[in-house]
Amino acid sequence: MASFATLDSAGPVRSGHELNVPKLLVYLKQQVPELFRTGAPSAQVQQFSHGQSNPTFLVTLTAGDGQPRRLVLRKKPPGKLLASAHAVEREYAVIAALSPTGFPVPKPVHLCAGNEPLGTPFYLMECAQGRIFLDPNLPQLQPQQRAAVYGHMAQVLASLHRLPPASLHLAPGFGSPDGYCGRQLRRWSEQYRASVPQPMPHVVSLMAWLADHVPPSDARPPRPALVHGDYRLDNLVFAEEPTGIPQWLDNLVFAEEAAGSGSGSGSVSHRPLAVLDWELCTLGNPWADVAYNCLPYHLPDTPALARLRRGPHGALPEGIPEEAAYLEAYCRAAGVPPPPPADWAFYLALSLFRLLAILAGVQARAKQGNASSANAARVASDEVLRALADSALAIIARAQAHPGPGGAHTGPNGGAAACAAGGCPCKNPHCTCDAEKAPPKPGGGCGCTGCAKPAAPPAAAGPGPGPGPAVGPGGALLGLSPRAAALRERLAAFLAEHVYPAEDELEARAMGPVESRWSIHPLMEELKEKAKKAGLWNLWLPAPLASRLQWLRDEAAAAAASPAASATGSGCGWRPSALDAQVLLGGGLSNLDYAHLCELMGRSPWAPEVFNCSAPDTGNMEVLAKYGTPEQQRIWLLPLLAGRIRSCFAMTEKAVASSDATNITATIARTADGGGYTVDGVKWWTSGAMDPRCKIAIFMGKTDPSAAPHRQQSMVLVPMEAPGVKVVRPMLVFGYDDAPHGHAEVHFRSVSVPASNLILGEGRGFEIAQGRLGPGRLHHCMRLIGAAERAIELMARRASERRVFGGPLANQGAFRAELAKCRIDVDSSRLLVLAAADALDRSGFKGAAAAIAAAKVAAPNAAQRVIDAAIQAHGGAGVSQDFVLARLWTAARTLRIADGPDEVHLGTIAKTELAKLGLGKKAKL
Repeated sequence: MASFATLDSAGPVRSGHELNVPKLLVYLKQQVPELFRTGAPSAQVQQFSHGQSNPTFLVTLTAGDGQPRRLVLRKKPPGKLLASAHAVEREYAVIAALSPTGFPVPKPVHLCAGNEPLGTPFYLMECAQGRIFLDPNLPQLQPQQRAAVYGHMAQVLASLHRLPPASLHLAPGFGSPDGYCGRQLRRWSEQYRASVPQPMPHVVSLMAWLADHVPPSDARPPRPALVHGDYRLDNLVFAEEPTGIPQWLDNLVFAEEAAGSGSGSGSVSHRPLAVLDWELCTLGNPWADVAYNCLPYHLPDTPALARLRRGPHGALPEGIPEEAAYLEAYCRAAGVPPPPPADWAFYLALSLFRLLAILAGVQARAKQGNASSANAARVASDEVLRALADSALAIIARAQAHPGPGGAHTGPNGGAAACAAGGCPCKNPHCTCDAEKAPPKPGGGCGCTGCAKPAAPPAAAGPGPGPGPAVGPGGALLGLSPRAAALRERLAAFLAEHVYPAEDELEARAMGPVESRWSIHPLMEELKEKAKKAGLWNLWLPAPLASRLQWLRDEAAAAAASPAASATGSGCGWRPSALDAQVLLGGGLSNLDYAHLCELMGRSPWAPEVFNCSAPDTGNMEVLAKYGTPEQQRIWLLPLLAGRIRSCFAMTEKAVASSDATNITATIARTADGGGYTVDGVKWWTSGAMDPRCKIAIFMGKTDPSAAPHRQQSMVLVPMEAPGVKVVRPMLVFGYDDAPHGHAEVHFRSVSVPASNLILGEGRGFEIAQGRLGPGRLHHCMRLIGAAERAIELMARRASERRVFGGPLANQGAFRAELAKCRIDVDSSRLLVLAAADALDRSGFKGAAAAIAAAKVAAPNAAQRVIDAAIQAHGGAGVSQDFVLARLWTAARTLRIADGPDEVHLGTIAKTELAKLGLGKKAKL
């Protein structure tokens, strides 16, 4: 069936979906009496066959005057439902908001938010009586009619996206446009995993790629809009009218082709009457809506899916525009340029994955016997899900193989559609695609006569991990996403222009007289403000954590906009600025992407703080973001994210081996009235405690020594200004006191804190510590690679400049061999660090534990060896304050202890290897 009239699709109610009609009538008489003004009506209930999500019924009320009134009733399906799915209340709120604007939606009638009388919430709306087209090829229409339908579809979507969200007066909390695609990816990933017993490898690969390639503009879309979320042709009802093609269609780029087809104007035109199915509507990124609307251009060739079909020469049915032309029609109606090619590939892949996740839910309901549609099992089969994943991976492969300007508009096989969009992806200088508009050859490649042979086809997506990031700078195996590559270029330029030239001045203050060395150099604060303005701030904050903190950024923005707002943050009299709010949540990078940027920061001891990416603040911010209460996040996390205060982590103790957290002796005792805790203990190597900006400590101690070994510890927030907190002295690291940061010995004597300062709960300290061990400590490894890279550069330059035994040191065979070994050490360690970051993105801390442990052993040892070789090449200058090498070497050597002793990490790796062979219980380490 290519199309149907809305009333024709109503039939008998399916088993399991029956409604209690008498109870419904009693309810409606009470709640919507205006339906009954012409007398007591009779009711007939039928179920629509169209749709897969919420059961939808035609309720025909026939009153005493004999005139039927047709209403549509949509309700949640019966049975156990996925969280946040089937939100009929949300659908009703949207159509109620849109109806007064003139946007084509059915007229809302009534919402029942309770379970009575039908067992689930439902709503009523007027029935839009028209035609719904199921087949995007529109086989029953003439070319001009097809062009008109597609033109209307593009214009309606553009008109939705032009509506100012504030003008719709939707309830507060309806949605935030910021980070929309990231949230969508997480939502549909969760729904997919909840719907299937075992995820398909191809789908896992697709989810991983999408997580790494969210466009940077998605963090704060420049064009926030109300997005439909499921906008497609078969969610539009068209009124059929005996008239010609609308005049406005002449302005669309694909109208001329339709008019020139020789098929006449046709006797019926189709006017958009109503847009249906608003369940997924929210505020978000409109390009995601547009891409989902374009899915028929990219759907796999399977009978269960309605896709656009090309003829023997690659042409679409007459009158139906190519994707590039359709996108141009939308852009013209919306008044915006098209998205960048790499972003468009992401939006398309995300749309395919979302459809896949929706159908996985349909499949799950079909197996339970409560699917809304009779043909759900066929539409949502494993074959269809696998084909959707393959189609998305193919789009990704083409985008990576042909990242040029045509990549944004390639059709299902690339080629002709790409040429129409402004450039053939084959890059052959003899290509004649632009003149011929020739279709691509099967399997990819240019099909024009100017090309002597087809371009190499894109690699097929096999059963492995799927397409990974492109090769990055320096030939790294695990490279950057396009977004991270752009940030890396900006970061490198910022370091060269601002940070490296400031090193001598910052070093002089840190090594200067004691009366000034523990104060903050104004130059550092200037650099931090410049970094914010450059958008290079909080780059460490991964996208999943950032999405949790959207509300905090919104509060900061509101406080910045209100002069009357009270000061925020730990009693320090600070109020966030508009710039603070703008950059608060970073760039939404993956751990893998950030690894490449963090490496650059590691080239300078001063750089991480400039970008608010320094320890221990990143780890502490991560703890608060993951485990803190909203109030803890508001008071402490917000000023930390803004770089207005600093923090420390009080865990290590003098009297015990603190690498085993069960040894900790410090105590956190609940007060007699239960309203607070008393903190006692002696801590040392509390990094950052000497900093005058340090306002808060995360303190680890025991709340219940009688509990199981890993349930004895808790963590609590202790203000550094609280009575009983005494910073005793800075600890020296090979003679460095690391002013103005410092690594202090701190005494906590009967320090009182409120119970609300406890993090996560009593006995959860070890759990928090384990969660903190992943990204935060892997950052040290990332920075060490940068330090080693800088050491190699200094080593090579020094050897080229210094002459020994009649020639440059660089000519000596022993030096060259050492330099080569350094390169091997750095590159091999980099790959371990990148692999650990990638594992962290894909599998979380537990799944990546062994990879992280390997990186923690390899990176500090390699950096220490390489920096030592660079020191040797510099001679006496290498150990002096005239070069950065001594400070870099000190940091590398220290991190073999500070991030947990090498021996602990080696034990973790060994346990993992033994467990692979089932020997974990037999072998005692």
